[in-house]
Amino acid sequence: MDGVRSLDPRVLDAGLAVGLTAWALALPGTLSDPGRAFVLVAMTVAVAWWRRAPVTVLAIEVAGVAVILRQLNWPEGIAFLIAGFSAAFYSDRRVVVAALLLATAAWLFAFGGQVNIPSGLVPLVLVAPAWLAGSAMRRREQRAEASAERADRLEREREAALQAERTRIAHELHDLVTHSVSLMVLQTGAARQIMSRDEGRTRGLLESVEASGRSALEELRRLLGVLSDQDDDAPLSPQPGVTEIPSLIEHLQQAGVSVELRVEGQPRVVSAGVGVAAYRIVQEALTNVLKHAGGSPTRVVVRWAEDALELEVLDRGPRNGDGDSDPAAGRGLAGMRERAGMYGGTLDARPGPGGGYKVLAHLPLKAAGA
Repeated sequence: MDGVRSLDPRVLDAGLAVGLTAWALALPGTLSDPGRAFVLVAMTVAVAWWRRAPVTVLAIEVAGVAVILRQLNWPEGIAFLIAGFSAAFYSDRRVVVAALLLATAAWLFAFGGQVNIPSGLVPLVLVAPAWLAGSAMRRREQRAEASAERADRLEREREAALQAERTRIAHELHDLVTHSVSLMVLQTGAARQIMSRDEGRTRGLLESVEASGRSALEELRRLLGVLSDQDDDAPLSPQPGVTEIPSLIEHLQQAGVSVELRVEGQPRVVSAGVGVAAYRIVQEALTNVLKHAGGSPTRVVVRWAEDALELEVLDRGPRNGDGDSDPAAGRGLAGMRERAGMYGGTLDARPGPGGGYKVLAHLPLKAAGA
């Protein structure tokens, strides 16, 4: 059975046509009437195209039945039923198919007393029209159901993709807002404490607060523009990457935060996704330092291993409360883990060996280098 299913349908159809033709020509009296033999051959050979040209085949069968008025034997009767079946199933021209079938029925009825039909074919001839009509209706319903299911599936896939994009943007917004606001709060507090003693430094801190706010607004505008359907002629800045980590550290240092940056190994070009993930992980880790460790002295290590990029952020200050129980900190750690996991990496966050808190991210670079 598997061997038959694996055959080309055209081979099967040709074999069916040859079998019916041989059967028709083998019947007594067929070859003695060349005209009748020609019609029978045309009707049975046409079955070879019953899948590819169903309406044409049905038209040939109807014409053959109209010509053969006196005797309708098994081979041509089977050929006609196959043609009616294929026209009902493989053709969308239901009006033409119905007209041909009705014309044949009327023709046979008009010559009912003169046309001999094998008794075994009579039930098929009576049931076939209703069965073909029902099959055609069922096939149309199945097509409608398949179309509706396909539309639902595409809609679900679109919604899933949209939700994933919204989640990504939410993580981006969380990173930039919490980092910028935490830095602004720290700078404003420092400015308030030295306002009356060091006017120059106070002015510098307030200018840094202004710059942080402007940067946050610009990035908010860029990310929220992704959700807008309207075109914006204003150029959008690219996503930050590994090369922007020194600028991030420098910005914190200018704000009075003690952050040391150490780069180990030979820097390499990484994919844009890995670069953004690396930048955001360092940014979120430093944000947690500002929020939960009071901006204590921190060391950031960007380590270029042979097949991975490692990021280490270690602060040396006590935590302000339990960071793990803080919902914002929990979302930040979850976001960092998700970013690392998207590129086959890992993230470990735990208290440091000598106090403080340590975040270690491992991002494989095989995909980026491939």
